[in-house]
Order: sequence, then C-alpha cells, then structure tokens
Amino acid sequence: MLSNLTPQAFAPLEALFKRGRFKEEFNVELKFGGSHLCHVKVFTGRPPYYGPWAEVFNLSPSFVGSPWELHVYCVLHRYMEPGDTLYVEYIEDRETFNALRRGVPPEETRLGRLLAQCGFRIVKDWYFPEGWLEGGMKLQAEKK
Repeated sequence: MLSNLTPQAFAPLEALFKRGRFKEEFNVELKFGGSHLCHVKVFTGRPPYYGPWAEVFNLSPSFVGSPWELHVYCVLHRYMEPGDTLYVEYIEDRETFNALRRGVPPEETRLGRLLAQCGFRIVKDWYFPEGWLEGGMKLQAEKK
C-alpha cells in the first residue's frame, strides 16, 4: 500500500517526506548524492470515491535514463496495489517527448518501456488541465 511507503523504501536515495494538501496526500523529494532527483506526490485514496495514485514529476534531466529513475518507478510499483495509478511527467525526457510527438505509441517510448519493466501497464498520454496545478504532460500507467 502506498500509505506504507517510507524513506527507507527508496534507499540508498535520500527521501524527504512532507505533508500534502489533504490528510491522504504526502510529498517526497528524492535526492542522490545531495543532488535533486525528482519529486513524488502520493495520494493514498479516499474510498469509495477516489483510488490511490502517485505522480513523479520534476525529474532532473541529469537523471533521465539513469538506474535511479528506474529505481523510483519500481519502488512505487512495489508499494502499489493492482489497479493503482502512476502518473509520470515527461517534459524533461526529450526522447519520450519527441517520440510521442512523432506518433509512437506511449508503451513503445523510452519511458513506457521503463514503466513496463517495473510491471506497469501504460494507459495513455495526456495533459490534465487543472487551473495551473496540473504539472506537465504525463504518461498514465496502472499496476497490473
């Protein structure tokens, strides 16, 4: 369960946990060697209305394609239940961004293959307008 996610789950990364906007939400800043890796927003769900989800965003360009990027996705997969949703912003991932603009299916992009490697099923590519709180374009994936 995403609610069981702890800083130790991301070891050897440094994970700083912060409260979110709601009691079911928390934020994680991940660092490696003192350098920013990414942010993760986790919503643990509000049954029966909203299911759990996580979003990875602000991935540092220097970590795109690194083993640490894959580590983050696989750790989240480990703590998710089947059907839980993961959103991954790809604005700094030029390879995925350009492939999607050329019409490559999301599951066949660099990011889509990484997520599948961790056990996710790619659902779609989208931009979610929420009045300036939506972040960038992202892939939506579900734990199989």
